[in-house]
Amino acid sequence: MTTDDLLANLNPSQHAAVSSFADTLAILAGPGSGKTHTLTSRTAWLLAQGLQPWNVIVATFTVKAAREMKERIGKLIGNGLESKLILGTFHSIARRYLTRYGHMIGIQKDFGIADSADSLAIIKRIVKRHDFTIDPKVARSRISGRKAKGNGYNDEGSGVSSKGPKKSVEAQEFECCYNEYEAALQRSNLLDYDDLLLRCVDLLRKYPSCVSNVEAVLIDEFQDTNVVQFDLMRLFASQRKRITIVGDPDQSIYGFRAAEIKNYKRMLHQYPDTVTIALEENYRSSGAILLAALSVIEQDSSRVEKSLMPTHTVGTRPVLRKLSNAHQEAEWIVTEIQRCMGMTGDLLDLNDIAILLRSASLSRHIESALGKAGIPYRMVGGLRFYDRVEVKTILDYLRVINQPDNNDALSRVINTPSRRIGEATIRALLEEADQSKITLWSLILGAVQGRGATKTKLAKLTEKGISEFVNIILTARKKISDLENPISTVELIKFICKQTDYENWLKDHHADVHGARWDNVQELITQAGDFQDLVAAGYEDESLPEIDGLEQGEESGHLSRFLANVALASEVKHDEDGGPGTAQITISTIHAAKGLEWPVVFIPATYQGSIPHSRSEDSNEERRLLYVAMTRAKALLYMSIPLKNSQGEETTLSPFLSPPSLAPLLDQRGPSLQSSTIQSISQILRRPLPSAESISKSAADLYSMEDDLFPVGGEDIDMDNESRYSTNWNPSYTRGQKPAKRQKIELGRSTSNVVDTKSAFEGYRTTMDRASSFTVGSMNCKTSFVSAGSLPVLSEQSINRTVSTGRVEDTQNTSKTKASGSGRQTGKGMDGQGTLLGFLGKPEPRTLKRLAPSNDGSAHLAEHKHGSEPSFMSRDTHKPRLPSSTEPVGISPALAKHRLGAGQTIRPKPVLDDEQHKRNDYVFLSSSPPRPDSSTLEQKTIQAEAPTDAGVKPASRPLLRPATTMHMTSVSTVQSGGHRKTLGVKRSMAGWSSQKGKGFVPPTMKRPG
Repeated sequence: MTTDDLLANLNPSQHAAVSSFADTLAILAGPGSGKTHTLTSRTAWLLAQGLQPWNVIVATFTVKAAREMKERIGKLIGNGLESKLILGTFHSIARRYLTRYGHMIGIQKDFGIADSADSLAIIKRIVKRHDFTIDPKVARSRISGRKAKGNGYNDEGSGVSSKGPKKSVEAQEFECCYNEYEAALQRSNLLDYDDLLLRCVDLLRKYPSCVSNVEAVLIDEFQDTNVVQFDLMRLFASQRKRITIVGDPDQSIYGFRAAEIKNYKRMLHQYPDTVTIALEENYRSSGAILLAALSVIEQDSSRVEKSLMPTHTVGTRPVLRKLSNAHQEAEWIVTEIQRCMGMTGDLLDLNDIAILLRSASLSRHIESALGKAGIPYRMVGGLRFYDRVEVKTILDYLRVINQPDNNDALSRVINTPSRRIGEATIRALLEEADQSKITLWSLILGAVQGRGATKTKLAKLTEKGISEFVNIILTARKKISDLENPISTVELIKFICKQTDYENWLKDHHADVHGARWDNVQELITQAGDFQDLVAAGYEDESLPEIDGLEQGEESGHLSRFLANVALASEVKHDEDGGPGTAQITISTIHAAKGLEWPVVFIPATYQGSIPHSRSEDSNEERRLLYVAMTRAKALLYMSIPLKNSQGEETTLSPFLSPPSLAPLLDQRGPSLQSSTIQSISQILRRPLPSAESISKSAADLYSMEDDLFPVGGEDIDMDNESRYSTNWNPSYTRGQKPAKRQKIELGRSTSNVVDTKSAFEGYRTTMDRASSFTVGSMNCKTSFVSAGSLPVLSEQSINRTVSTGRVEDTQNTSKTKASGSGRQTGKGMDGQGTLLGFLGKPEPRTLKRLAPSNDGSAHLAEHKHGSEPSFMSRDTHKPRLPSSTEPVGISPALAKHRLGAGQTIRPKPVLDDEQHKRNDYVFLSSSPPRPDSSTLEQKTIQAEAPTDAGVKPASRPLLRPATTMHMTSVSTVQSGGHRKTLGVKRSMAGWSSQKGKGFVPPTMKRPG
């Protein structure tokens, strides 16, 4: 691929970043701005300039990101050169250098990597031996924190004590624990994760010639680097000082891992000639989501000033929903998931929906509600594949075979399967080995071979069991050291399974899930085989270029490399108990969701104490955490707050969402999923519109087509009314599963929730074709940095909105008259009274088609006499009842109950007719207007909405920009069809004052005599 080809598919900002000749380059890439694409293109461009791949270091933060980047670079440059790059996570790159040059600082060959379980087990033994009061997990975290700040080693590489006098018993305990922990690692020839980075820094400071060949260093997710990783970057680039970093300070959320948001400013200080380029076009989220997210992050006055421009349409406003308690919040999430699925046909599936939590403990109510509804879900950040007991046992055997001095791996498998070696005996042997400053393997090997006896008394059967175990390990080590016919890792795993009769042991101990556990062992064998194939093909090449005057250590064997790859793997293998291809909701912590995206995102528990977290010390990082969560959403974003948390305590809205400037950007309930909204979602996701049949089928089982099952203000639902949600409504279905039928079948009555939407989409294909090429960037817009308050607000036409006035008119008995001159229509109700819209002088909405029962008992829509497209159902939907003989014949039985009568309570909190009008006829992108009131109607104004895309040509939609630095919206007009439409204009409703003091009287329906 030529240089021109590399730059062909880049926007101007990406083009400038990829082709920059600056030695030190900082690319500030916001969420959804094409960060990975830019970094891979930059790497390929540098190689095209003549740099050799083995002289280029590319550091990422996850194994998944490293593999994805290697594949992308391979597609760009070809010839297999991507495998020659020094590409991987910081830890894997550091391990590669320590493997080759670690002997120069005293690191032994084939060192092992202590994972988190190993480290914690060592610390627990130390704490128990000395009867310390310090919590082992706290001690482990403090040790890691010290090392992450670069304070882990002195010049001799041993543990250092804290400076100054010891001020407390706790400090003394920690120092003792730290020093003994380091000594234990050294005896076992282990390095923990932090040691990999620290010892590599130690190596490169003493021997900078190890990286004298490096011509360029590229760092991904720079905002997540800590002090040690920053030093490592500088040491890598010490020869040429050619550095490219890609990151976003607004997404720095790993302070608990010692990530330093100040590293960007450190870089500017260390390299004053750094060129900074910001990627400002967002290809992920809708304009409304992006605007709200930017309004949150811009509350931090200390952040680096930059902005994002949407490339998608405005879409629907994010939702901030109030619920009475955590239980109802979970139930609301379930109803909205089902409504999103039901109202969009085959446009979405469960894989498109994520629930992001500040803390994993918040998932209890949500998991319970999802389980009750029968909705499958997966937990991200759960148990790793390699941490499952059946897999970890085999891996521990491999680790002992590769490095027998690994005390903790050996202690976990010495009695698996049972060899009559009890837990008490294993602990005693471990304690004896620690006190003697030797490893457990040295102790038991000497006892088995007769070179010495253990102080711990061993029964005959125990001695026999230890001897059997030692023979298995020695036989396996002999097989891997056979130079003429070395055993492969796959064959070694099979040897272990055979010697331990592992499959039968799984049957005996895990009979209920034996098959699944044995399948995981087979999967491990498959992974080992795949890794061997990649190594043989040179794809997992860990070689480093030869440097004059430096002696490289021997290359690690396949087993050592496989175990290191497992130890450094960061992905979580999801539970696949639901079967392959099963769609599932994703439940994840916000931290674990970093770098991911979904069409629909829910963020529950947005209250003070949850986000920001009660234990957080950095409110700015908590704000960035919410910003990251919001920008994971593509088309629909839901946030919610229970007025009482799961402990029954009253809550306060998160300060990040409470500023008055945010109120106009957020909706109080879920969006009305009408045709125009579905079209907008399909545009954002670049998916075809769902068919009318798929929507009709999926919507048929919804209890309500609007988000109206819970009060908007979060009020408690009365027990009498709550039974409607818990008993009569059973939302236990998902796509592809037939819902449970209602207990009572009422003949002669059609259900009131089936919509025939076929004609609703007949004219939308042309509109989609016109709008598909529209982006904000395509409009005449010459700006650099833009604040959230001045993002473009696009005017979109709202179509197909249902006006629900608490009654339904019979389409055959409804008379309409045209208003002269304006082209507007005024409709008359059954009792001769003008409709609300007619009273306001607004166009009359299209009416619903009548629902009529079919032969099979299901409901369908009768033909509309005008042939116009149907509107979606009214918000008020209630449980079925038997038809009354007094109901008028002209009204569908399913709709006859929609009356407003004295003493009739049909909702826990009734909604006024004019509230229904504004909910269904408008989708406001500014603040919602107050309800009309008889005493204050005069001189009231209402701000017109920004309509949706449907029916409006992209070229005719003006881009609204502020005339000054104040957050103001300019006024534009559009002439369409002889009508003068105002966009963003305040319009007077003086008509209310002309009613001679009568005030507003809601339209009513008279009961037939």
